[in-house]
Amino acid sequence: MHFPATLGRRQRLVAGVLGVGVGFGGPFLGSVGLVAATVDPSALILPLPFLGALWAIQGLAPSGYTLEERGIRLERRWLRRLIPYDRITGCDRRRRPIGGLLAVGFNGLFGSHGPRWNPRSGWHYLAITNTDDLVFLETRGGFVALSPSEPEQFLRALHARLAEGRSAWPTPSS
Repeated sequence: MHFPATLGRRQRLVAGVLGVGVGFGGPFLGSVGLVAATVDPSALILPLPFLGALWAIQGLAPSGYTLEERGIRLERRWLRRLIPYDRITGCDRRRRPIGGLLAVGFNGLFGSHGPRWNPRSGWHYLAITNTDDLVFLETRGGFVALSPSEPEQFLRALHARLAEGRSAWPTPSS
């Protein structure tokens, strides 16, 4: 079962205005100005590194979450991850402090993703595209924050998957 991860309103503004507008539009207009001033068409390649950086950043951003047979697949263009069901000890929508010091991942343009440390919540991993629809997975290594577009439906489906996995284990005899 697949749940898309859509950008929130604030993240769309940041991605559109800062990422595309300033990150690509500025260098593009600068290269057009250079071509007009110098009559050298080689200046048109000036925005290509900025466009490549935008492409790389959006390729690492979460695009959705799939409940597979063995776990939750964090979908993105590159470096997909699997969180096995047996490592998930709980899940809910209770707000927690996220982000903080030692941020190794990316913040901003197309969401936030990567490991974080916060003095109030410890180590955690973000794979979010908006801050409104958060679902938190409790794992042995800290929590994982996800942002499926339909968080309540995602939680119901995940609770059902976790219950299936737990019922398969033998119960102690009395």
